[in-house]
Amino acid sequence: MSGAPPAAPGAAVGLLAGEGRLPVVLAAAMRAQGRRVICAQMAGEPGRLPDLADVYAALDLGALQDLLRFWQQHAVREVVVAGRFNRAALAQPQPGDDFARARLRQIDDRRDQSVMDMFAQVLAQGGMRVLAQTAFAPHLLAEPGLLAGPPPSEAERRDVELGLPIARLLAGQDVGQTVVLKDGAILAAEAAEGTDATIRRGGSMARGAVVVKVSRPHQDPRFDLPTVGPETIESMDAVGARLLAVEARRTIILDRDRLAAAAAAAAITVLAVEAQPLLAAPLGTAARQAT
Repeated sequence: MSGAPPAAPGAAVGLLAGEGRLPVVLAAAMRAQGRRVICAQMAGEPGRLPDLADVYAALDLGALQDLLRFWQQHAVREVVVAGRFNRAALAQPQPGDDFARARLRQIDDRRDQSVMDMFAQVLAQGGMRVLAQTAFAPHLLAEPGLLAGPPPSEAERRDVELGLPIARLLAGQDVGQTVVLKDGAILAAEAAEGTDATIRRGGSMARGAVVVKVSRPHQDPRFDLPTVGPETIESMDAVGARLLAVEARRTIILDRDRLAAAAAAAAITVLAVEAQPLLAAPLGTAARQAT
């Protein structure tokens, strides 16, 4: 997948940060490539972000007008979105500021991709483009094969093969990215609660469960790439889940060495299955709905 940023050392790049470790990892990668990081955090704890960013601001979730002014003030022309955002906030009657509410009223639904498409259009009107999440760190994408832990058993492989199309169907409808299953029985499917909560909910029903996490069939590389890390392994170990399957070239692996060590210690298998590489440019909304 292309999507690497142009060689422009010193140029400003906007980082919209949500919850989790990914914003910190990407901010460090941007700095390592000589870019000025203009970070706006709308969810999660600051952590190291204020130190990594050249300019840092904490904004209310959905304060779209403040965000535009902030980035325009610092000559931002490229933006990366990283981290988790509270989907439930979009279900509130009056989410965001007046400008955000007006734009939300113009879209048909509040599914993740619809909202992100609207966000990208607003930025484009302001002279900014959204880059792929891995534009500054392509090495984070999983390569196919066994990533950690023991080889999967035949029963686990069967569960992976069953879980993949189900998870992809749910992801394609913006329901969630993860299913948990055991011996052909679906124990849990992710919705708004997030992957770790889904793992704990489903894995608590049967020890030795298999976790399958996927991207949307027509995944927009700019938003919401599946991401796993040591915390994912911790959630699996807590309920005795035994295998994590992700899609190669479509899944971000955070803290790979720590993940591998945690998986080995817990005898948890981490497997990256073959999948189509991400598209260099996202399909339009009409094209996605037609498939």
